[in-house]
Amino acid sequence: MRHNGRAPLKASQMRPEHLSLRENEPRLAVCPDCDTWHRLKRSMILPHRDGTPVEKADRRYFGDKPSGGRRCDGSAQRIVIDITPEEWAERLLEAETTAAGRRTARPIRKPRPQAAPAPVQMPAATRPLREQLAEHLQSDCPRCRAGRCVRVIELRQRIRRTAEIASAPAVPIYGQLRTAFREHRASCTPCKNGALCDAGHKLAARMTSIARQQLARTA
Repeated sequence: MRHNGRAPLKASQMRPEHLSLRENEPRLAVCPDCDTWHRLKRSMILPHRDGTPVEKADRRYFGDKPSGGRRCDGSAQRIVIDITPEEWAERLLEAETTAAGRRTARPIRKPRPQAAPAPVQMPAATRPLREQLAEHLQSDCPRCRAGRCVRVIELRQRIRRTAEIASAPAVPIYGQLRTAFREHRASCTPCKNGALCDAGHKLAARMTSIARQQLARTA
């Protein structure tokens, strides 16, 4: 596969929500021309079609078919991965936080802070996550000292979600998650292609956690 002749794009200059650099998963990127997700191979976007009809006399590449549409000009676009997965995760978290803050300009009354429950009051299912969080906080993490540790934020979110799941009936929530996962997969291009997006991963992880907890309760 040869590149399309354009100047390569740097991952550090792309929007973080247009990349997927999770470890142990295929790397994905949004095509700059047709805005669809595709896998990266040899740091290039895999060839794909943009849906524009192609007549037989106007074929530009071998294998172009009128029924398949025209080959997208963003195919084989080179992307230089000049950031680490951790840096990409931090950029994505900052983008999501900024987007959430811009959703409304109306003042929102903040609820009174409530005291965190004591460890003995928390569900037993959260114990492994709480132990991981305590162990990480005791380590000499530079991101923790700076107050921007993605690992701490992730563990706290998982503890909160696990506590919510453990305190609610498992079967109705599992059915709702399964329906939501099916509807999401039907409308999500990366999930259709076999590479789960961030939302698909979260839904699948919650379903797996609920199923394990249900088995533990009935054992």
